[in-house]
Amino acid sequence: MPRTTLLFHQKAELVHTIIDTFGIVVAELNFFPNERVLYVRWHGHLTSEEVIRVAEATLPWHQQLHPLGILNDKRSTSGDWGEAMHWLEYEWVPVAKKNGLRVFAYVLDADMQVSLGNAQVLDQLQQELDLRVFYSVPAAWRWLRQRTMPLLVAPAA
Repeated sequence: MPRTTLLFHQKAELVHTIIDTFGIVVAELNFFPNERVLYVRWHGHLTSEEVIRVAEATLPWHQQLHPLGILNDKRSTSGDWGEAMHWLEYEWVPVAKKNGLRVFAYVLDADMQVSLGNAQVLDQLQQELDLRVFYSVPAAWRWLRQRTMPLLVAPAA
């Protein structure tokens, strides 16, 4: 039975940059079409308002690109965004799932203290999606590949 071979880690396409009111980049959205992964790289001190604004900005890209996975890279960020939990749960997750999202790799700094509010958001998202927390991007990519590869390879006719 022939197998389809997929090339991974081709060039990412920068699809959107979100800036704050001061003109500083809060997040960059890159799409890896071969993996169908949306890579979200966050910057700076994050509030619930900023997290909601960035999550909201991803929704048109979910509708257009139908990513199977997200690599949510919050290394080198700070802040408590626990108040975003209900919006993420009731507004963002249903739209993202409807448009194909299945897995969510969350990357944090190993020495980062996770606030109770942030931990609650992660716990809630874990109930809705196949989510795992990582402390390195390569480990997150390996896990995403394991989870998305079966969804990408169509059975041979």
